[in-house]
Formats: sequence, structure tokens, C-alpha cells
Amino acid sequence: MTKAGSRILKSARQALAYAQGQGESSEYVVHVPEELDVKAIRSKIGMSQEEFARHFGVSKRTVQDWEQRRRHPSGPSRAFLVVIDREPEAVRRALSA
Repeated sequence: MTKAGSRILKSARQALAYAQGQGESSEYVVHVPEELDVKAIRSKIGMSQEEFARHFGVSKRTVQDWEQRRRHPSGPSRAFLVVIDREPEAVRRALSA
């Protein structure tokens, strides 16, 4: 796995641990927005709902529900979506290993 991919996975694990009440808040600060525009994130990287779901490990139905605001991403999912939005190529590389 690449160095960037390793850092992303480490950060995602830390964010999950923090969201679950583990870890020290003085170790790191994680800003995960409450609201995300999933459709804008998906459109920005030029993927259909089906492609987005397949590449990032969620169901197409989940993507549809998020985009139509029938459901909202959980804390770890929001963190993952932020990383996808900011570094989509690094996420693709990390997940393709």
C-alpha cells in the first residue's frame, strides 16, 4: 500500500475510534461535518451512483438514500465521504490494494 493510502487508513481508524469514545481528544482533532452533499461529492469525481457505490463499498440504494436525504451518513461514513471528496485518488489507490 502507498504511504498516502496508509495515512488515510490510519486517520480513518483514528476517526472511528474517536467517534466511538475511544482515544484521547488531545491526540488529534477530527472535524466531520454534520451535513454533506453526497451528490456533489459523487458528481465532482464524475461517477454514476452505481460506480460510486461499487468503488467505495456501499450499496447503490444507500447512495440514493443519502442523495435524496431519506437517510444520513453515520459519523464514520461522513468522515469517509470527506476523505473521498478531498482525496478521491488516494482512496481509490488505498482500496484497490
